[in-house]
Amino acid sequence: MTETVRHDLELAGCTPEPLMAYLKALGILRLVSEQKDAEARGWWKNDTFWLRSPVLFRDTTTAEGQEAAKAALIEFFLREYKPTPIVVPWSGGDFFAVKWQPKPMKVSKTPTASKAVEAILATQTPRFEPYRNALLACKAALDQCRITSKKEMGKNKWVFIQTLRSICDETGLIEWIDAAAVITVEKFAALLGSGGGSDGNTHFSDNFMQNLWDVLPDFDEARDPQKGQPGSSVADGSREQLADALFAIGTNRLVLNRTSSLYDSGAVGGPNATQGMERDSLSNPWNVILTLEGTVCFAGAAVKRLTTNSTSESAFPFQVSASVTSCDRLADKERAGKELWLPLWSRPARSDEVLAFLREGRAQCGPRPAKSGVDMARAVATLGIDRGIASFHRYAIVKGRVGGDNYNTAASLGCFEVRERANADLLREIDQWLDRFRSACSAKDAPARLGRVLRAIDSAIFDFCKYGGKPFFQKIVIALGAAQRELSLAERFREARKLRPLAGLSCDWIGAANDGSAEFAVALALVSLRDPEDKIGPLCVNLESVDWKKNCRAWAEKDRAVVWNAADLSTNLVNVLQRRMMDGRRAGCECLPLASHIAAPLDIIAAFIAGELDDQRIEDLIWGLMLVKPTDASGKATNAAAPPAVLPRAYALLKLVFLPGPLAVVRSGNRLRWRLAHSGEAGINIRLEPRILPLLRAGRVGEACAIAARRLRASGLPPMPGPVGGAVRDLEWSECDADRRRAQRLAAALLIPISSGSVNDLVHLVCRDVSAVAEALTLSMEGESE
Repeated sequence: MTETVRHDLELAGCTPEPLMAYLKALGILRLVSEQKDAEARGWWKNDTFWLRSPVLFRDTTTAEGQEAAKAALIEFFLREYKPTPIVVPWSGGDFFAVKWQPKPMKVSKTPTASKAVEAILATQTPRFEPYRNALLACKAALDQCRITSKKEMGKNKWVFIQTLRSICDETGLIEWIDAAAVITVEKFAALLGSGGGSDGNTHFSDNFMQNLWDVLPDFDEARDPQKGQPGSSVADGSREQLADALFAIGTNRLVLNRTSSLYDSGAVGGPNATQGMERDSLSNPWNVILTLEGTVCFAGAAVKRLTTNSTSESAFPFQVSASVTSCDRLADKERAGKELWLPLWSRPARSDEVLAFLREGRAQCGPRPAKSGVDMARAVATLGIDRGIASFHRYAIVKGRVGGDNYNTAASLGCFEVRERANADLLREIDQWLDRFRSACSAKDAPARLGRVLRAIDSAIFDFCKYGGKPFFQKIVIALGAAQRELSLAERFREARKLRPLAGLSCDWIGAANDGSAEFAVALALVSLRDPEDKIGPLCVNLESVDWKKNCRAWAEKDRAVVWNAADLSTNLVNVLQRRMMDGRRAGCECLPLASHIAAPLDIIAAFIAGELDDQRIEDLIWGLMLVKPTDASGKATNAAAPPAVLPRAYALLKLVFLPGPLAVVRSGNRLRWRLAHSGEAGINIRLEPRILPLLRAGRVGEACAIAARRLRASGLPPMPGPVGGAVRDLEWSECDADRRRAQRLAAALLIPISSGSVNDLVHLVCRDVSAVAEALTLSMEGESE
């Protein structure tokens, strides 16, 4: 059995939730290390804090040894623990009523505010000497600043705090001030309420001193006891309260009407706080004491961010602006709150190691420090934090949930595991755009729909950083596409805020979001549509008014080709097909501007025509994937599986009339295969029939197919039915008549790009024996090449 195990003790009263229980663990490790055992270590295991101390614990491998270790820890806090000087003279008027030369006092109940200060000043025991010196330093700072009233303090608060820190020589008081405030930028820590040690009408220093008076024997076992009851009763009751605070043993010695404030909302009391209608607040004095001792571990620091403005901002360890996402149960109005990311480490660590990590609080989101909850999630997912942390427990400090609008509450947002996520670094590409968009959404005149899409983006980023995987990254792509869509409709707002469209994301986004679904394959093939002659723009110009000649990074001012609207997917795809046909004719394009480097397999197109795919998801993915730089999308093949469906022969016939180029033949051994002709290569050019698309929109599939059949025959490709050299039987295609909805999907499918190999399949599916035509075309192409 190892030596370390003999000195390990589980503190069941210290858990990651509520916030009070977490802070107790930090306070215990710090106090034991500083005042008893410098080699003490602490860590988290199975959501419980463990403490190792060879000095305090002799042998914890037996039940008797564990009980002895517990008793030793209790006796340390009861008899040896020196309280940190926790004072908040800058908030409230308690210090202005203090008699700074108090006489020996006797009271029968816990003293109130100013009397608690006098009670500590009246002590004579060594353990309170730092506290007495700190209180006298407060008096000296008040005199030096000539502050004699609460009103004067309000005007000179930060001057007083700076003065107090400069004249005090007690290390504990300096640490407390640094944990409560950053003087250089005049900011208070959210961890210590809105007033840097006070929250609403609750003053943490008053509670701290009152609880010390209740549980420490110094006030009744001294030469001049302040209490009337015998000291043994105080010590016995305090041991029971300590056992509950440290080991969750349970006690009925809780104090009424002394709230635990923001650190444990469940102990505040009020309606529905018990089995009855309501109850008073209940708290264990030692819980409050050890919690406030734990807050001292978080010391703030002013850091200079090297931005264009070069302004200083307050930076408290792992305290960032709250991010409202779909998984954290925060309301939009609570966006102004703060988040605390509290580390849980699994390796035994000394107090100085933990304090160094906490006080540095380094979390990098790309090249900049994390500023929000989403930034923290990204920092964790890219390991932009110090190593050695297993997970973080998140808390939001929000107002109004308990006690009223002036009081803060620590709401648990769950645990966030530290694990590197592949492709998380890709999010750096959207940082600048997202920062501008976030700033614009915070404006009072911002449309509510933009706020909703921003929340969707934050939620998607947070979920991906937490869980990882292609499906969650795909949600980020979809959320960004939704934001782009809403922004394209808010013309006045985007011009007023100078918001540019998001475009030019790298091709790595495709690989990160490709989940192998049929919907993704269709969307990717559609967004890769282009005109080989560059006379008309890519698909995005038909969805939003962007200037494609400026790489879609600016909004278009004229020559707009937007046809996408609130209709269903099939209708919009047909609108795009019709518009691109019209623009191609007007621009003098030799071929249809329907070329693409990426194609959808025929089985997926068959499933789309059959209505077996999720149209809404395809549409959402189109808006997201078109943000990827078009040239970067080339070569990203898809290996998606589709539900089993039969490809309609009507589609095969019609698609041959809507190809983006001439048909060519390539010899493969003894076989001839049809494909799309390369640029400048000879082939069969099938002229487009403009009448086909209106007929399909009207549900007249048979008539459209008959026209397509005649066009193929005129091009030298005799379609079935009908024998070679026999009577023409094109009217038999009228059997392809279908309902309007299926006809609309059939027309929409004509826009989806297919591969050259699929062209060969279509020719052999609907045409008669064309080997003679293929042989003649091959000989013609070979003659031209010679």
